[in-house]
Amino acid sequence: MADAAEPKERGLVPGLVIVVLLLCVGTPAWVLYRQWADPRTKAGMTEAATAYLDALRDADYPAAYRWVCASEQQKYPLDQWTRYHVEPDIASYEITDVVIEDLTEAPTSYSVDAEVRYADGRTQRWHYVLYDESDGWRICYETGIARPNR
Repeated sequence: MADAAEPKERGLVPGLVIVVLLLCVGTPAWVLYRQWADPRTKAGMTEAATAYLDALRDADYPAAYRWVCASEQQKYPLDQWTRYHVEPDIASYEITDVVIEDLTEAPTSYSVDAEVRYADGRTQRWHYVLYDESDGWRICYETGIARPNR
């Protein structure tokens, strides 16, 4: 009977060693990878948001539309999308935040926030959700962020 229990115990020790090695090596490797990859990812996200906002500022709607993700382009043809995005003239904008958020129950979230100043003096904070498509980062959703009353 003692011989039957012995093979199970021998399999447990190598299994535990593998788990410990994965934790000890895998976790630092993941942290190092993220420190290397996140700045590059954020640069690509910033480039996409800047190109999109530059095109909107210049009222070059076909150029802005090229920075929109494929799923939104399928839902909204250029003429319909343009009617929605003809806004008051954008005087300037500032990218205020670029975020990569690891969510436990969902895919990683990528977003850019920008403060947009219009020619009439109004400002509006916008939140842009980006997707990494085969040809680069694209704006997929945009939401105006309400400001608290002061």
